[in-house]
Amino acid sequence: MTAISEMTLCESQVEAITARLAATRVGMEARGVEAMLVSNDEDVRYLADCFGHDTRLLLTIDRAILLSDRRYEEYLAPWGASGLMEVSIGNRSAQPAAMAQTLADAGLTAMGVQAGSTTMEAARALESALEGVTLIPVEGMLAELRMRKSAEEIDAIVRAIGIQSEALEEMLSSLCLGMTEGAAAARLIYEMRRRGAEREAFEPIVGSGANASVIHHVPGNHPIGPGGLLVDWGARVDGLCSDLTRTLYLGTPDPEWKRMYTVVAEAARAAIDACVVGTRCSEVDGAAREVIAAAGWGEQFAHGVGHGLGRDVHERPFMGREGATATLDAGMVVTIEPGIYLPGIGGIRIEDDILVTAEGPRVLSAALERSLDWAIRPVPERG
Repeated sequence: MTAISEMTLCESQVEAITARLAATRVGMEARGVEAMLVSNDEDVRYLADCFGHDTRLLLTIDRAILLSDRRYEEYLAPWGASGLMEVSIGNRSAQPAAMAQTLADAGLTAMGVQAGSTTMEAARALESALEGVTLIPVEGMLAELRMRKSAEEIDAIVRAIGIQSEALEEMLSSLCLGMTEGAAAARLIYEMRRRGAEREAFEPIVGSGANASVIHHVPGNHPIGPGGLLVDWGARVDGLCSDLTRTLYLGTPDPEWKRMYTVVAEAARAAIDACVVGTRCSEVDGAAREVIAAAGWGEQFAHGVGHGLGRDVHERPFMGREGATATLDAGMVVTIEPGIYLPGIGGIRIEDDILVTAEGPRVLSAALERSLDWAIRPVPERG
């Protein structure tokens, strides 16, 4: 790994940053915005390929300025040296003055802000500090740009899937009765980090027995025992997330559990097959919902069939019934994750990551088993 003091931006980084800044400026022009403050951390990283808490990007038609503080001064030096953007280092109270000077130099009296990530408190502070500057809320511009992934972004997601898949197998090999859900989640995090993940994409979900019916269960001190075990986890690599769910059964399941698992797997297959360019997201959701409803569990499928996946673990497009107007396009990566949840009894969810291509859906996580035979495992020994 290159030392911070020796870092430079490589040619591919420069090309990606240049293209993304250009696309953002096209979006700004379409919205009549001549200056834009990008404050969402993941959007800053998408545009500039750098990160830093409270680092913001001020973009005008001919300038790009990273606004940060002394914590990131050395780290951000290569971005200033690249000539692609300026780097302005100061404390938080000094950053509005740098913004005001930039706007004044360009003769601008208005600035776009990200409606989805600018709090009312932050907006009031900016209005107070930027006297005479009108803030224009901009909705969804960067979210729309981020929906279609580059080859480099897809490669990072694939690597994240590989890391998390290995981590699951390692965790399962060490699983023993009495291990808590929290300890199993911690093992997943450790194994992903050990294999090169920046961090987990989100706090892993590990639900044993009846806890598997809680869609976003928070693992705690509940001991893992015989029965169903739902694991929803993901890794982050080079800023991109992966997100998978596998449900297992420790011991010998009854015929009803097997039937429920088979129905969820069939629903997943139907939704994956529907991930075709031009298909409405609501139709993908409907493909899975139809299978589950026909089996008699329609009311127990309580969430959308999936969501976009990228720099945020949940991003556009959202694959629920409300996605009547959103359509799939080549380059999008989405999750497909139907489930059936029986409160007080347990639940089953199977989730894979899908790349939408002109030739049809490509299951990026196909190498990780999901068959019924794989899911049924002997009861492990007590730890």
